[in-house]
Amino acid sequence: MKKSEIVIIILVAVVLAIVIYTYGVSPSTVSFTKAQEEPGKVSHVSGFFDKTQPVEYDKYKDASLTVFYMTDKEGNSEKVFLHDETGRPIGLENSESVDVHGSFNEKGEFHASDILTKCPSKYNQQNHKLNTITENNQ
Repeated sequence: MKKSEIVIIILVAVVLAIVIYTYGVSPSTVSFTKAQEEPGKVSHVSGFFDKTQPVEYDKYKDASLTVFYMTDKEGNSEKVFLHDETGRPIGLENSESVDVHGSFNEKGEFHASDILTKCPSKYNQQNHKLNTITENNQ
């Protein structure tokens, strides 16, 4: 075997190892029920902000704590304690979906350290100007 062939085989093996490791380590989305089965283990929960419940935030008491309710994709509602140094998440109440990374503690409370909100798109079917122009010209 030539040295170049050996180098290529080694590079392919390294790339495959990285891909397998990344796939194995990346968290999959779970429900609150599944996350509660393993307290202390960080889970990725995806769902929706519960607009029927109030958001608790007091920047004078603890500016890094926001408490809100979230419903996962299976319909389970849970109180989420979000600990984020940047303060209250902007657009939480208007979000289409919410993803949080956190875990249940021994008291059964879900504490999150990271949140990702998806805001409604201004380019939806009703508001997209290109669709309106195209439809009027037909």
